[in-house]
Amino acid sequence: MNDRALRVLEQYELEIISTRRGRGSWIFETSQGLRILSDYSGSENRALFQNCVMDRVREGGYANVDRILPNKEGVLVSKDWEEHRYVVKEWYTGHECDTSNEVEILAAVQNLARLHRLMRLKEDVVLSMVSSAGACADRKEKSSREEMAAGSMTAGGEEGGDLSAEESALRSELLAESFRKNYTAQPPLMELQAWNAQLRKIRSFMRARPRKNVFERSFLDCFERYFAQAGEAERQLAAIGDRLETLRADQNGTVCHGDYSHHHILMRGYEIATTNFDNCRFDFQINDLYRFMRKILEKHDWNVRLGMRMMEAYDRTRTLSGVERRLLSVRMLYPEKLRKLAASYYGSNKAWISRQYMEKLEKTNRQEAARQEFLKRL
Repeated sequence: MNDRALRVLEQYELEIISTRRGRGSWIFETSQGLRILSDYSGSENRALFQNCVMDRVREGGYANVDRILPNKEGVLVSKDWEEHRYVVKEWYTGHECDTSNEVEILAAVQNLARLHRLMRLKEDVVLSMVSSAGACADRKEKSSREEMAAGSMTAGGEEGGDLSAEESALRSELLAESFRKNYTAQPPLMELQAWNAQLRKIRSFMRARPRKNVFERSFLDCFERYFAQAGEAERQLAAIGDRLETLRADQNGTVCHGDYSHHHILMRGYEIATTNFDNCRFDFQINDLYRFMRKILEKHDWNVRLGMRMMEAYDRTRTLSGVERRLLSVRMLYPEKLRKLAASYYGSNKAWISRQYMEKLEKTNRQEAARQEFLKRL
């Protein structure tokens, strides 16, 4: 992010005391507290959804989340003269969760469980959010009409007037459907089926290559072993489909962070702040725990004791049901590290292959025995 992005701050009622660079962002001290300016790829409605989740969490007593602040016009997403999109959020001091420190890892897991108990949006909250989005859209449309009609007279209720009650109701209905569709995760079985189709496509691509490099040869040598795990994970998910639907109904309205990792957990003493809810969505919350555990366990060579302690730490704060444990087990069985590596390679420039692809594949193979031992304990 360049210095010109700071001009966006002119759109906010902020008394800035000092600024410093962050990771792809600007962090600045204000008279109201610490704030951060960062790029934003989402829409105004996405930002509204995030803030709705943040408000629900704060109502439950968890204050340290990075809520998006509105600008002078009451809009959450601001643009510069080149139409680049930015948001300003509340921010916190602290260090990222240390993935080599078991105490901090377990604290991060308990923090996730506490968040999950609060991250639930009921139907009335969603409808209220939709109403706010509709009002925002109405303001923008009215402002646009007024600009187009500048210098001319428009009669109330005629062209340039407010939307009719029927049009407003239709808009609310469409917005409600859009919110649920856009911010609801794909069912796990459909996701795995898409991933397996992707793996088959990449295998076919590599097989058809007349001159295979060392990574492609090594990948094809181990592919069948990992793809068998992928197929077994898909079969197991299909077998518990009815139980998952029951769980989805029981957990109606539960929201996931979507990208809960050590980078987004700021620790200062006994206080923890959780940031970057850009990918939050309606989903099975066990998927957050899965993603965090998988990344940590890969860094610790799938240490069984640590993995069990992480599950116990979560379960003490938010009790895991039997079907959630089963879903966690199936997700852990799936060879996601290999899939991500294959997808990254498939989309890369084949004229020059980074040594990192081979190093990551070798690490995945080296850790496989330990991963299988952990799966047995699950």
